Amino acid sequence: MEKDTVTIEIKQDVSITLLWIVCGVILVSLVFLLTPSAMDLWPSVNAAGIAGALYFVAMLAYTLRNPIGKGVRIWIGVAAIMVLALGAFTWQRVQAQTEWQAETLMKIRGVIGRGVMRRYMSEASLKTLDKFYQQRGPKKESMADIFCKENPGAAVGVNIYKPEWKDDKSQLIVTKLEPAAIELLSQETYVKGRDPQFKNHNGQLGMIQERFIVTEKGIEHVSEN
Repeated sequence: MEKDTVTIEIKQDVSITLLWIVCGVILVSLVFLLTPSAMDLWPSVNAAGIAGALYFVAMLAYTLRNPIGKGVRIWIGVAAIMVLALGAFTWQRVQAQTEWQAETLMKIRGVIGRGVMRRYMSEASLKTLDKFYQQRGPKKESMADIFCKENPGAAVGVNIYKPEWKDDKSQLIVTKLEPAAIELLSQETYVKGRDPQFKNHNGQLGMIQERFIVTEKGIEHVSEN
């Protein structure tokens, strides 16, 4: 009879423990999913981590209730505090390392992005300038006419960039098209520039933006942000 009673109690304890674990998983998942976050997942991860730690403490307090001795509860409590402290320290280190890596990658992408912008704008500008100065005879085409021939469909506000792959979202926008002056602009839509308050051509704030100004005197490059 006593053996059956012990067996039933063990089964009940196991069932309750499993219920605690299942409820904990559901709670942490809900906190992660319901925490508002844009591109950065760390706020959601941190909120879920805090919820998980608090739930672990609550489950531990329930598990260490009587008849477990006071000495055992103290030792397990101290061990749990040490584990939580070590986990929090490691968590912060991982977050700091992740953020540093993300920031470094963005800087690298920014450098590459500026190089790509300058390459495309310089190609379009140099072709126009070269054709303009190769003209012979009294009648010469304007720089704007030559530019439009080299870039069919070019007009102020038009993106003349030709994508090199399916998801290539680069832009090369004509912002000025006059007989003796042409301006080309290119900007990032994701990578931040030097000034976070700089207003970009497309209405965004703080993104990398480069401009090329082409005149009969040559090409002027302006790194706007």
